Amino acid sequence: MKTFFRPPEGGIQTWVLLTVWCAFMTSAMAEPGTQVISAKPLRATALQGGVFERCESCNGCHENIYREHVGSMHSQSFANPVFLAQYTQEVLPQARFSGDAFRDARSCTACHAPAAHKQSGARLVRPDPATARSSSVTCDFCHTIVGFKGDEAGNANYIVEPGPIKFGPFQTKTDQHHQYSELQTKSEFCAICHSVRNRYGLDIKSTYAEWQESPHAREGIQCQDCHMSVDGFLTEGRPVHASGVAAFMSLGSAPQRSTLYTHRFQGARSYSQIEGAIQLALRDLPQAIRPGDVVPVTLLVDNSRTGHKMPSGSVELRFLWLDVYAEIDGQRVDLVPAELPAGYDVTGASPELGQQILAGGVPDGRRIYRTILADRRGKPTLASHLAKSIIFDNRLNAAEVRAETYELALPASEASRAMIVATMYYVPYPDSFANRLGLPHAEPVQIATTSKEILLVKP
Repeated sequence: MKTFFRPPEGGIQTWVLLTVWCAFMTSAMAEPGTQVISAKPLRATALQGGVFERCESCNGCHENIYREHVGSMHSQSFANPVFLAQYTQEVLPQARFSGDAFRDARSCTACHAPAAHKQSGARLVRPDPATARSSSVTCDFCHTIVGFKGDEAGNANYIVEPGPIKFGPFQTKTDQHHQYSELQTKSEFCAICHSVRNRYGLDIKSTYAEWQESPHAREGIQCQDCHMSVDGFLTEGRPVHASGVAAFMSLGSAPQRSTLYTHRFQGARSYSQIEGAIQLALRDLPQAIRPGDVVPVTLLVDNSRTGHKMPSGSVELRFLWLDVYAEIDGQRVDLVPAELPAGYDVTGASPELGQQILAGGVPDGRRIYRTILADRRGKPTLASHLAKSIIFDNRLNAAEVRAETYELALPASEASRAMIVATMYYVPYPDSFANRLGLPHAEPVQIATTSKEILLVKP
């Protein structure tokens, strides 16, 4: 068992006083009414286990951090409509009848509603509009994690001890409730919930493993260095953080910090970080061509800015697609990929798989980057908890620069110039998924674009 817990200084008297104070505050501030259910019978039960403080209790001293967290996906992890649709429509209804489904549902809330999960004694948390938000990834939950069980972090194997001491990344000691934790500064802390294996032992959330194989890991760049930095990326190879004080108190003052970690937690659902994650460049284009020529076009797709594959996380749903075309006289001419693996179409998988998974939403003939999972019968599935194998994966590796080749067949034209345009889009989930669960269709997000003009020389 790995633990990074260090007891507070000040003797047993300080410990007792702090414990009594925290017990009073947490009992007064604990979110009432959270519903939990067991496997058999499926009914509400009382909360059990430790009690966590509400995020609102942090707002008094940590107003800026609280405001960032409230706007983050961590704060909305349980109320997120995409998660709730999967959890309530596909996973939870089966928990009454299947031990595997019960364990799947329990593992969902272990990360999406960890405080409620822990307080319920690891039963299943039923969605409650009044408590969904505070039942998500709360301030107090993360800052009372003291370690993880076993040799590696993953599958919600956290060790959490709610109490007066809050663990964080600052080594400078204070006389307040903060205690330094090395784990808070390491990617292993994120891996606790961002590294997941399902019932079949298949890695269905492998962002941490992808990071381990990246140059970022070899250079000691942690998850927090990007996802808790000012703009979500490295600048000249290093993260940029704000500075200042982490707390504002009526009595006393907090020390100045050279590094303040943002709690916006930019990620796959934060468009500020998605935009610019990939870089595109057109290479070796001729300066002048004649109408009627067939011109080879090389597009470099660069994933050097991220420390993991793209897309990452819930890869059964997320995908990227490329749109490459030429504009001549105001007319669009689509470029066609020049090389395709035998038996595969431009979507990146066999035509049958591409149609089953996407069911529209992407224009024909576009290069797509994604993973396709299959269930125990070998059938493609968007339910990661039921997946037994990965049957296709052409995502961009960390730091990979992939050359995509196209051909442009120039039509006869009186135009003197042609503009070649390439754009990369990110989609959080396909239309087929939205249709099945009654969700709105996801709008593609433009994350990169490039263009280059070439002259058209009359024959």
